[in-house]
Amino acid sequence: MKGVVTVILAAGRGARLGGPKALLAWPSPGGPERPLAIAHAEERLAAESARAVIVTRKQIVPTLLRYVRPGVDIFVSDAADELGPAGSLACAAARLGEAEKVIVTPVDAPPARRETVLALLSRLDADPNLLAVRPTYQGRGGHPVVLRLPALARYLEPNPPPLRDHLKALGPRCADEPVADAAVRIDLDGPADVVGVLRAMPRFLS
Repeated sequence: MKGVVTVILAAGRGARLGGPKALLAWPSPGGPERPLAIAHAEERLAAESARAVIVTRKQIVPTLLRYVRPGVDIFVSDAADELGPAGSLACAAARLGEAEKVIVTPVDAPPARRETVLALLSRLDADPNLLAVRPTYQGRGGHPVVLRLPALARYLEPNPPPLRDHLKALGPRCADEPVADAAVRIDLDGPADVVGVLRAMPRFLS
């Protein structure tokens, strides 16, 4: 869709997982494995996004570049570790150009299903007063989050907050959208989480 950009937050070091989550080997239907960050980008480009932005660490870039295709941009975050994903989102926020709607996903999650993201975009389109929509499954929030570009203005300022806190600060201008997709609650924090999804121990591409 024109004006839809995906931001993949992939600058974490992956200490608990045993390697950088951006480079976690992820299956490709009918093709070779690719890094999880690239899998996110390809899924979104194939579904609804006109552009995918990966924010990661400098040492990870050379590996990701071997898999980059048109429509994928990679930016290096040098934000302080204590900012966590908020620092990566701040890095991306200044580089979104003429984006109208932004899909924000952490890299440490399975790539979102097409129908799930379309439900979030439809909810945002249906109410011009909304600035953000997040999915919920059985009453609990998940990811990715869909936002209008003005909702990310806070990330152009110093000391950006965690996205969860920012969504809370938006009050009624952030809506929850119930979805029939349990995967929105999955976080790939440790080896057991990867085994639960892939039925295999995590491996990392280099």
